[in-house]
Amino acid sequence: MPETPELFSEIANLRDQVDDMSRTVSAIARKSGFKDDILEAMAADPVLARVFLAVDGRRTQSDVIAELARTGQAVTQATVSRKLDSLIQDWDLVRKSTRDKSGTRYIRTSLASDLRIERSLLKQPSRKPSVKKASREPQNSKS
Repeated sequence: MPETPELFSEIANLRDQVDDMSRTVSAIARKSGFKDDILEAMAADPVLARVFLAVDGRRTQSDVIAELARTGQAVTQATVSRKLDSLIQDWDLVRKSTRDKSGTRYIRTSLASDLRIERSLLKQPSRKPSVKKASREPQNSKS
């Protein structure tokens, strides 16, 4: 179907509306206190924080396990699976990105970026997990 000026205009309008809703949700999330709940949960469960920090958009579950092992945190596949499930279902901080023969890759959501969870975890010495930081490629897209 060829793109017409009307179709292009409609798509641009829809994108603007989605961006507006995203900004509204971000503002509400920042003001809600939800970030404090997340950080408290991660303080109580340092493995949850380390798994979150290991998610970079390129790593599979096996890669997350290997990264944690590399930094001295031995974890089982079942533990990482539970932590990823929690980050996805309970906190909406991670989502599945792509799937290929090596496995499912995980990426942080825009909520994680909006709330600046990584920054908060890394700036607090008592909570500073030792996970190798990935290169600064864009790591999240609109969920």
